[in-house]
Amino acid sequence: MKKIKSGIITIFIVLILIFLGCGSAQDSAEKIAERERTAELISSGEFEINNTWALPMSGGQVNLIGNTNYIRFKTDSVELFLPYFGVRYSGGGYNAEGGIAYKGSAKNFESYRDEDKDRQVIKFEAKKGTENFTFRINVFSNGKTSTNVNTTQRSNISYRGEIKALESKEKD
Repeated sequence: MKKIKSGIITIFIVLILIFLGCGSAQDSAEKIAERERTAELISSGEFEINNTWALPMSGGQVNLIGNTNYIRFKTDSVELFLPYFGVRYSGGGYNAEGGIAYKGSAKNFESYRDEDKDRQVIKFEAKKGTENFTFRINVFSNGKTSTNVNTTQRSNISYRGEIKALESKEKD
């Protein structure tokens, strides 16, 4: 009787391990497919990032749902508007835009895969008037993004959001 119970327990444990192994293999295949879709989207040069959270250097995070914000890449240019919450140090006074706005070329554009952290990294610089911006965007395999903005005239700010393909009206 003890041999039968231990045999059943052994079979049960083996079955659990098999099911767990199959599940993780499926998860890995899905993760690889997500990673490839994200990499293809970035390499196409035409995509958009929309943020749901702003994280200023001082203060708590700000929910951006319902607030216009985007970073649009169109082949060789970038257009962006990001609401800004933070301290402006100098230069040019307050702008009427209510945030960080730019339309033009992405200077010193760089995109590469960071295998250690399983993400794509996009870096570029922009200049508007006397203000210089440095952007670093981490795009994770699930499409989530983390954008860090460093500027010469304001406190730094970060954003959390998602990457998606440009809609046809935005490509024009």
